[in-house]
Amino acid sequence: MLQELLENVGKNISETAETLGKKTERVVEIQKLKNQIRTANREIAQNYEELGEMLYRKHQAGETMDPQITAICEDITELKVEITSYKDEISKYRGESVCPECGAAVPDEAAFCMKCGTRMPVCEAEFEEEDAGTDDGAAGNDGEDNMASEEDFVEEPEITVEAGAEGDSESGKTTEEA
Repeated sequence: MLQELLENVGKNISETAETLGKKTERVVEIQKLKNQIRTANREIAQNYEELGEMLYRKHQAGETMDPQITAICEDITELKVEITSYKDEISKYRGESVCPECGAAVPDEAAFCMKCGTRMPVCEAEFEEEDAGTDDGAAGNDGEDNMASEEDFVEEPEITVEAGAEGDSESGKTTEEA
């Protein structure tokens, strides 16, 4: 009787282990398939993005398109203008300008963009203030003050912040730079 009971318990344990093994195998296979679905969905999203960018470039080139596509492209253009104005506002708060060529943030005192090297436009009011403030007759120097100097090409060292310090430790930028 005891031996029969032990055999039944052994059978039940074996059957349960086999059932669990099959279920675990199914869960693993299902997870693999779900990962493949996610990968395929990411590729589809990337293709949609590329398709949209291609259509938008055609719209910018002046090609005639379906009115619905044209409306969406015009919305995108308006949103890009809004984004540019928001970036300009952020730059003003930070004491920076926006490079007209690449859109990078550039300190107001910089003569050239540190990302692409484009000469930064000089604000007329600042230029007039500088000319009015000189006593040595340099106001009529035909723009020699706007000439690039070595200081304009010196890159400032990147400031890194250790984890736990104020700022964004992942990007290596301080709160002021972020």
